[in-house]
Amino acid sequence: MLKKTYDWIVSFSTHPKAVWVLAIVAFAESSIFPIPPIPLLVPMCVAQPKRAWYFAAVCAISSALGGIVGYGIGHLLYDSVGQWIIHTYGLEQQAENLRARANDYWIWILMTKGLTPIPFKLVTIMSGLIDFNFVLFLFGSFFARFTFFFLMAAALRVYGDQIRNFIETRLKLATFILLFFLIGGFAAIRYI
Repeated sequence: MLKKTYDWIVSFSTHPKAVWVLAIVAFAESSIFPIPPIPLLVPMCVAQPKRAWYFAAVCAISSALGGIVGYGIGHLLYDSVGQWIIHTYGLEQQAENLRARANDYWIWILMTKGLTPIPFKLVTIMSGLIDFNFVLFLFGSFFARFTFFFLMAAALRVYGDQIRNFIETRLKLATFILLFFLIGGFAAIRYI
């Protein structure tokens, strides 16, 4: 079953609509969707290394634009939608911790979260909630997301063949590593 799933993901990564799905997932992940675009981005870059920069740009732009929706949720809809999202993911304590540190360090918190695979939605919603300067929010979001996705694309362009060989020869281990980082990302949000 794992091999069939892997084969489907690889075959989908060259599908004409794959870029649209990547954009939608990256956009939604920055405001409401729990899964980051990385599970789509990696096979797409490995399957088509010459388009890695394009895929990174799609992810970065979509993620930063989705962050604007997250900011809007925090700014305009926090009492209803924003609190529901934070409660759904069990992030109440983390939201309060971020709010307490907001005034002194927010641009650094925003850029640090944006440079990690940890879901970006918490910091986008909180940016709107605390009424963080919107221009600084845009700058920080675009800078962090472009840096993150382009560094990932660079690594995939350089090491793409080795990554593909590793995945294909050690599929169970590669799946475990991916799940470890996904679960680790959610755990980090929950406990940081």
